[in-house]
Amino acid sequence: MLKTLGSALFLASGLAITAAPAFALQTVVTQVDKNADGSITYHFAVKLDQGETLTPGESKEAADFVTVYNFYGLVEGSVKSPAGWEFSSENSGRTPIWNGYPVVLPVDVPNTPNLTWAVTKPVAAGAQIDGFTATTRMSTIVEGQYTAQVTTQLPAIAGAAGVAARASKQAVIGMLPTPSFLAGTK
Repeated sequence: MLKTLGSALFLASGLAITAAPAFALQTVVTQVDKNADGSITYHFAVKLDQGETLTPGESKEAADFVTVYNFYGLVEGSVKSPAGWEFSSENSGRTPIWNGYPVVLPVDVPNTPNLTWAVTKPVAAGAQIDGFTATTRMSTIVEGQYTAQVTTQLPAIAGAAGVAARASKQAVIGMLPTPSFLAGTK
């Protein structure tokens, strides 16, 4: 009984640590430019925690990634990616999954462009990556969401036989400004 309780407490404390948003990848808007044609260009950066890396997979679907949801008014061909990243846009955003089920539940409005960048080269822990941009025809901003899948390096546990250091996939969800679809309905 005590061994089971101890195992449950150990597992619960581990889940609490991995769920802490203060120690997770952040996607931030670093700049918003109003263009001469009335469109708006968003500049994004991705900041990693010291315990996180981004790793490519055998395919784009298996790689770590960041998705910005509900990017209304996306201008075709306007998205730019830094070196080592591949862009895609789907009407249903790519969300971190585990055993076929979503790990986080962002608000993803159907048939609305979502911006997904998947890593094609490894990114070291603690890095900040700039150079993500996308342009919209919308002129107002709302609080949007992003998700990410990262690789967390879990250390070995001293005194626990068989608990070696390992890498684990983690899901992240957060808020950031995105274009508002209400701007075009005046």
